[in-house]
Amino acid sequence: HVMSRHNLGMHDLTKRGMRESALRHFMISAKMGFDESLSMIKQMFDRGHASKVDYAEALKGFQIAIEEMKSPERVEVRAYEREHKSIN
Repeated sequence: HVMSRHNLGMHDLTKRGMRESALRHFMISAKMGFDESLSMIKQMFDRGHASKVDYAEALKGFQIAIEEMKSPERVEVRAYEREHKSIN
């Protein structure tokens, strides 16, 4: 779903020239933690095709999504992987 939204945004932006529609798709996927969409919104902002408010909203949503994906189990797995990677 996240990549589909991003891909729809890319299609709207590059093939159809529909910046507003592309931005909506990127906003949805960025708020779900998809960093490529956040990067596209940043590029659109840098080029004057997205507002500062749009970028700030996307960034805040992205950060919330990333935070929600953190869990003690994930932290433990990463630590385990780092420990065993250094042994090999």
